Amino acid sequence: MILVGDIGGTNTSIAAIEEDEGRFALQSRERFDTAALTDVKDALARFRDRHPELWRAARLCCLSGAGPIRDGICRMTNVHFTIDRADVERFVGIPVFVINDFSAICYALPLLDSHPRIDTTVFAHPDGTTPAPRGTVRAVVGAGTGLGTGYLIEDRGHYAAHPSEGGHADFASMDPVTDEFTRFLRRRFPQQPGAEQYVSGQGIANLFAFYYESERLDRDETVSQILGLPPTDRPGAVAAAAGTHTGCSHIMKHFVELYAQFASTTALFLLPFAGLYLAGGIAAKNERWFTDDHRFMRAFESNYNERITPLLRETPVVLIKDYQVSLYGAAHAAVSLAL
Repeated sequence: MILVGDIGGTNTSIAAIEEDEGRFALQSRERFDTAALTDVKDALARFRDRHPELWRAARLCCLSGAGPIRDGICRMTNVHFTIDRADVERFVGIPVFVINDFSAICYALPLLDSHPRIDTTVFAHPDGTTPAPRGTVRAVVGAGTGLGTGYLIEDRGHYAAHPSEGGHADFASMDPVTDEFTRFLRRRFPQQPGAEQYVSGQGIANLFAFYYESERLDRDETVSQILGLPPTDRPGAVAAAAGTHTGCSHIMKHFVELYAQFASTTALFLLPFAGLYLAGGIAAKNERWFTDDHRFMRAFESNYNERITPLLRETPVVLIKDYQVSLYGAAHAAVSLAL
């Protein structure tokens, strides 16, 4: 039995997963509002109180956090949490591993084919092809509260997951409207805005503000209602309205193209011919905006150098739709790191 946790900027999940000869079965999961927790031990204590038998049966623990890891300590990027391996180990009384949240997703990638409960969608390229995976490198890009990245390398049946803070790298404009959007962001931030300000929930909120201030949105009731929401609630409201509201529809289409541009850049850095995976809640909840008219894949393949496009066409692109994937990955990581 493995105690696992996914500590994110919005939600925190704690679960117990049983491993048997490489098969992982989720036994129970509890989900909490991260903002309502005092620290990660608060979430663990709540799980312990609700599932004492699973807690006593656990022999390993692996927690993934949305932030860089150093010396067993994760300082969260978008929430004032610190996950200290030694501190948690004293609390749970079993060996503990602390890994980056996208390292956890990376550790889940080898399980996708053998665990059909982990739901995925393979994106077809605009020419209708779905290239077969090859090679040893896989990459993950995921937009949610923030923007995360990571990659996994296979070596003769063994896996090594590597975190990244690529979500905070610079982002290049791709067209005149995005040029204007970038100038808008530069007025709002003291330094050059990073990719996360384009591709994340924050990015959708920023796009909404930009479209509103540049008068690309009608001042109608829907827009007024969204303006009345806290900034953290606006991305979901924009996505919910996009099916019937023209302005919100344009925002979602623009967002998907920005997402594809960042994913394409990631693919060119890593050449993940074993697969580029999209994680995070935004893509999973808004799949149609990605797949309609091959919107995401058309932007993904776009490059100024025509000789580069064939490399992008050889890259399998897979949407991970299961929110529990990081929990499975944390369990796989615990088993792998404990060897």
